Amino acid sequence: MSPVVVVACAFAVGVVLGEFYYNTSTPPTALAAALVFLVGGVWSYLKGKRGSYYFLPLFFMAMGCSWAGMGKVPFPPSLEPFVDHYVRVEGVVAAAPAFYPNRMVLVLDDPVVVLGAEEWRGPGKIQVVFYSEKGDFSPEEAAQSFSAEGAGILPGDRVRAEGTLRLPSTAQDEGEFDYRAYLARRGILAELRALYLPQVLPQREKGLCYLLKRGPALARLRLADGIREALPRDQSLFLEGILFGSREGITADDREIYQRTGVMHLFSVSGLHVGFIFAFLLALSGMLRLGRGASFLLVASGVWGYAAVIDFAPPVTRAAVMATVGLGAHYCRQRKDHTASLALAALAVLLADPAALFEPGFQLSFAATWGILYLAAPLGDKLPFPPLLREMVTVPVAAQLATLPLTALYFQQVAVLGLLANVLVVPLAGLALFLGIAGAVLALAAPAAGSPFLVSAGALSYPIKWLVGLAAGIPGAAFAVPHSPWWVVAVWFLLLVLFGWSLQHGFTVSFPHFRFRSFPSRWTLPSFCGLVLCLLFMCWVPGCRSQQLEVTFLDVGQGDAVLVRTPGGRSMLIDAGGSPTYGSSTFDPGREIVVPALWRAGIRRLDLVVNSHPHEDHLGGIPAVLRNVQVGGFVVPPLEHPTPLTLEVQRLLREKGIPVYQIRAGAQIRLDPALRIAVLGPPERLYRGTRSDLNNNSLVLHLVYGEVSFLLTGDLEQEGMAGLAAAAKEGCLQGGLAATVLKAPHHGSPYSTCPEFADAVRPQVVVISVGRNSFGHPAPSTIRFWEERGARVLRTDEAGTITFRTDGKRLEIRGLEQ
Repeated sequence: MSPVVVVACAFAVGVVLGEFYYNTSTPPTALAAALVFLVGGVWSYLKGKRGSYYFLPLFFMAMGCSWAGMGKVPFPPSLEPFVDHYVRVEGVVAAAPAFYPNRMVLVLDDPVVVLGAEEWRGPGKIQVVFYSEKGDFSPEEAAQSFSAEGAGILPGDRVRAEGTLRLPSTAQDEGEFDYRAYLARRGILAELRALYLPQVLPQREKGLCYLLKRGPALARLRLADGIREALPRDQSLFLEGILFGSREGITADDREIYQRTGVMHLFSVSGLHVGFIFAFLLALSGMLRLGRGASFLLVASGVWGYAAVIDFAPPVTRAAVMATVGLGAHYCRQRKDHTASLALAALAVLLADPAALFEPGFQLSFAATWGILYLAAPLGDKLPFPPLLREMVTVPVAAQLATLPLTALYFQQVAVLGLLANVLVVPLAGLALFLGIAGAVLALAAPAAGSPFLVSAGALSYPIKWLVGLAAGIPGAAFAVPHSPWWVVAVWFLLLVLFGWSLQHGFTVSFPHFRFRSFPSRWTLPSFCGLVLCLLFMCWVPGCRSQQLEVTFLDVGQGDAVLVRTPGGRSMLIDAGGSPTYGSSTFDPGREIVVPALWRAGIRRLDLVVNSHPHEDHLGGIPAVLRNVQVGGFVVPPLEHPTPLTLEVQRLLREKGIPVYQIRAGAQIRLDPALRIAVLGPPERLYRGTRSDLNNNSLVLHLVYGEVSFLLTGDLEQEGMAGLAAAAKEGCLQGGLAATVLKAPHHGSPYSTCPEFADAVRPQVVVISVGRNSFGHPAPSTIRFWEERGARVLRTDEAGTITFRTDGKRLEIRGLEQ
C-alpha cells in the first residue's frame, strides 16, 4: 500500500477522534502524542528497528486529532445574552454570498455584536440571512432582485446588518440533518435573520486571505453577468447552476425532482465538472500543439482557476489534485497511481478543512471516485461490450455502488432510475458546460463572440429538464429507505472491497469474439450475496418495530404533526405542520421534516392522513406528504368555506384517487383491532360565532390502547373544551375524556384552558406542539395551569420530537433533548 494512502487514512482517523472526543485539552494532548510518536519513529529508524514504520500512521493520526481540535470554536457563553434579541452585527465577509430563490446568505468573520450598550467580540463567525421582502415570487425575480441589490458584496468587504440573532436549529430526530452541528463545523456560532439588506461599509479588509478570495469571486461575478446578459432568466440560472453550482434558480420542487432522478450532482459542482474542464483543456492543448510543459501549465492553471472560482469546494479540490498529479505523472513518464493521488487529494482537503470529512459532499465525492477506480475496470472485464459502451455502463455503476449507502443514509432515498437518467443527461450537461465556459470567457472580451456559445448552452437546458422530468414521472423512479446505523454502511464497504478484490483475482476464459473473466468460486458469490442482504437490510429492516403503540409528536415548529403507529403495523398521520401565509420564508415542514421523518421510520405508505382543521400550520405540509407517500385515505372535519390551500389538497386527492372521509363526533376510526380511536369532535351542530369557529370545530381524537390513552385536540379553544367537558359529564362520550397523554389545545394559547375540561381529562403528560412565533405561545399561564394539576408539561420547541411507546400498561417517553 502506498505510504500516501496510509498517511491519509491515519490522518482521517485522527480527525474522527478529534471530532467525537473533543475537549479543550484534546489538541495539546494529541500534539504531545504526535511528538512522542515522531521521536519514537526517528529513534527506531536510526536504530534499525523493524517496527519504525508503525510510528508513521500513529504520528499522522495524532496530528489529525490535534488539527481537528484546533479548528473548533466552542460556543462562547458570553454570546448567550445576545441570542433571541434584536442586535446589530458588523463583520468581514468571509466568502462570496450564496443566493437562493428567496434569500441571500453571508458569513462574517471577526463579528462584533451590539445589543444596546452591550458589545460582544470574539472568535468564530456569524451567518447573516436576508430574505427578500416580496415573499411569493419566482426564482427569476428573486435572482434579479438580489443581483441588483446584493451582487456588490464580495469577500473582504466589511458589512453591517440588523436583525434577530438566533441559534441554528438542531436535529430533533434520529438521522435528521443537524443544521447547528453543520454550521458549528464551519466555525459559525449563530445566525442573524436580517431585517434589511446588509449594508457595505467604506472600510475593506485587505488581508492576503481576502484578496485571494476576492479575485475569484469577482471573476465569477463577471462571468455570471455575461451569461445573464446573453440569455433569458430561466436559461441563465440553469446554466449558472451547472457551471458554478449556483442555487438561485433551484426551487424546493426542482431539488426534489433532481434527487429523485439522481442528477442533483450536476448542480453541485463536483469532480464530473472538473473532468469536463480537464478534457476540454487537454483537447485544446492538443489542437494548439503545445509542448508538455506548456500543456501542463494550461491544464493545471485552468483546473485550479475553476476550483478557485468555485471557492475550492471539497469535490472540486479533490478532482483538481488528482488531475494535476495524474497529468504530471503522465508527462514525466511516471507510473500513475490513482489511489495515491486520491489519498493525496483527501489529505489536502482535510489539511485545509478537517470538518469537511463529515460533510456528505466530501464523502460522496471520494466514495464515487474510489468506486470508479476500484470497481470499474474489474466490472468491465466481465462485459462483452465495445470499450466505449463498457465504460459508459461500468463507470456509473461503480460510482452508484460506492455511494448507494451514503445516499440512503443522508437522503433516505435511492434513485432506481439514476443510472439511466445520468447516461442520458450527463453528456448534454457536459456539452452545456463546454459551451457555457467558452461563451462566458469569450464574453468577457467581446459579448458578441461569446453569445453563440451561450445561446447554444442555454438551449440545452430544455432537453435536460424534459428528460429529468420524464424520468421523475416514471412510477418507482426512486424509493424511500429507513434510516440505517453507521455500522451497516461500514459493512457495505467491507463487502464491496471483498467483491472488488474477488473480481480482480479471477481467472480468464477466452471465447472467439471476446474475453470473459469468470467469477472465482470462493469469494465473489458470498460477497455479492452479502451486498444484496445488506441492501435488503437498509431498505426494510431498520423500519421494523416492536409490537407496541407508538405516538410521535414531530417538531415542525409552530404547528402540529402527530404520527401514530399501531401494534399491528398500521400508520396514521394527524396534520403535517405548515408555514404561515405571510412573510417570505418558503420553508415547508411537510417536505423538509415530515416526509423525511416518515422515510427514516421506513414508512412508504400511510393508511390514513387526518387533518384536524384547515389552518395553514396544520394543513400546509400535507400536500408534500400526498406527493411523496402513498396514502390509503384522508379524514377531515366538515368544511364550510374552502380556501386556496384546501382546494390544492382536494386537487391532489382527486389526482391520486385517495378516498376522503368527512367525520364528526360519534364516529370511530378502525385502524387496528387493538386500538380504539373515537372521534369526540366537532359536534353534530358546528360551533358558530365563537372566537375561532375553525379552531373549535377541530377533529378531536381519543386513542385508547389497554390502560394508556391519548387525547389529540387540534386547535380546540375554551368553547370547544367546555362543550366536551359537558358532554363527558352527561355521559354522551363513549369512553369519556380521561387520557394519559393530552396534546395541549391550540399550542398552549391563553384561550386553551378550561378547568372543567382539565378535571375530566386528568392527564399525566401534556404535550405542547409549538415553535418560534409572535403569538406568545405557549402562554405562561397555560403552562402553570397544567403544572398546578400535576401534569408533566413537554414542549416540542424544547424537547424536540417526542415519542411515546406503550404496551398498553407502561408508558415510555423519548425526546432527544430531554
